[in-house]
Amino acid sequence: MMNVLSRFAVRSVLALAVLFAAAPGAFAEDVVELKTGETVRGEIVRELDGSVWLIESFGTVKRERFFAASQILAVTRDVPENADVEEGRIVEDETPSAIAPPKGAVISLEGTVGIQMTAQKLRDLIPQLEKDLGTDGTGIVVFKINSGGGLLLEIDRLHKVIVEEYKPRFQVCSWIESAISAAAMTSHVIENIYFKPEGNYGACTGWSGALQAVKGYGYESVLYQMEIASDQGGYDQRIMRAMQGHPDESHFGAAWPLSCTIDERGNVTWFQSADDGEMVVNPVGEVLTLNSEVAKRVGFSKGTARTLDDLTELLGYDEIDWVGKSFEGRIYPVSKAEEEMIKFREVVTEDEARLGEYQAKYNVNFGAAQGAPRDIRGRYVGRARQHLARVAAVVRNNPNFALLEFNTLPEDFERDVIEYQEGLLRELMRAP
Repeated sequence: MMNVLSRFAVRSVLALAVLFAAAPGAFAEDVVELKTGETVRGEIVRELDGSVWLIESFGTVKRERFFAASQILAVTRDVPENADVEEGRIVEDETPSAIAPPKGAVISLEGTVGIQMTAQKLRDLIPQLEKDLGTDGTGIVVFKINSGGGLLLEIDRLHKVIVEEYKPRFQVCSWIESAISAAAMTSHVIENIYFKPEGNYGACTGWSGALQAVKGYGYESVLYQMEIASDQGGYDQRIMRAMQGHPDESHFGAAWPLSCTIDERGNVTWFQSADDGEMVVNPVGEVLTLNSEVAKRVGFSKGTARTLDDLTELLGYDEIDWVGKSFEGRIYPVSKAEEEMIKFREVVTEDEARLGEYQAKYNVNFGAAQGAPRDIRGRYVGRARQHLARVAAVVRNNPNFALLEFNTLPEDFERDVIEYQEGLLRELMRAP
């Protein structure tokens, strides 16, 4: 588990390598020793002004990380696998020390996953974030999460946009106020998770219909999806399994127990039981929800931050240029991208409340047009079109409404609903 957010640059210090003799045919790797005491192994693929890019491997999963020169204590190259590493000799880089701090932005993820929190909106924010934070890979995006969950169908989309579009462009972390169910599952692909003091994370149960737990293939498919997410985020799969529970009451009381043992070096070994580890994290019969204290103790959280200054320090910086304007009641500057996100939530929340009204008004005017004489029929058809246009705008802003409100796939909504209704209105206008 990593204890600093990766890929930042503040000032440069370059460590000379300590050479080790490798046995013939032994696998060699590069080792980065951090000032926090953490040692990271992998392949260094790029260097710039004392900062390094390193690829770690977790089985078949590879992850690129960036370490700023200010974070590095020593760099050792071509170390035989599992060999001990001694501290390298540190030399000052010739690069001037007055390097500008990295830029960062806080993006709030609130409301219902799939309604106020969507992959499409996150994707829409990227051009503005690149404009504000730059495109050199040093920009920091903090997802401040406060959500009680939402739609399982949106999780995979959010995973893809975070893993495939955000992580290659920015340095990403989560700041947890409350991440329950689908919100926690969304954050699980992010390697660097920080908590607010009151933060909680877990209870990733799935429900359908009249509060019926997801079972069978649906349950197994979500388990598999979150095993992949756990690998992408660098978390033991047993943690999320304990958060997901089990649909069968006879299985440990519809739950997955969890315990762990923490050695003197802080390494955590996890067990899917309540008996094998020294610390019980989730007892039999409960679904796991982590608080900030436990999350930090077991290494799931990288730290607890009450304020943005606290978070800046935990990220390993004296200063981060947090872009945006300060507003009363906000604990972070509001960037242009965050303004877009806030406006999106406001619009979607109103749309959710009024979509039924738009549908009802459309139906009323459509019915009136059917019974109206030809000379005044156009008046009702025009009003019906206005309300149909409002319905279309709501779904274009959040395509999930197509499935939730019209039982239609988003990609089929324009054809099967809007174009079909427009055709009926044209027929009304042609009728005698």
